[in-house]
Amino acid sequence: MGKVKETRRKKSKLRQHAESLAFTILLALLLRSFVVQAFRIPSGSMEDTLLVGDFLLAEKLSYGPLIPFTGVRLPGLREPRPGDIIIFKFPRNPHKDFIKRVIAVGGQVV
Repeated sequence: MGKVKETRRKKSKLRQHAESLAFTILLALLLRSFVVQAFRIPSGSMEDTLLVGDFLLAEKLSYGPLIPFTGVRLPGLREPRPGDIIIFKFPRNPHKDFIKRVIAVGGQVV
């Protein structure tokens, strides 16, 4: 009986590195889009708690991540509650992130 030779070609080192890099970039984009994102405090409006220039890591699953380039929000795990710190786009300038503390929700009086 003849031996069956394995005809697998080895990938070049360059291709292996390129595939690893592509996978790493894809994983980072997915994590940033759906799981966690870093933010920097731009103003002093939260100074009793957060200082200008502080960095935050915000997890996105609680309130529902936004699908990039679609404007569609996935369902979240819960609704915001008083005391939570939330990050949202300023309606008049959607390129600016606002970082604020929730003081009341629907049905509550401030």
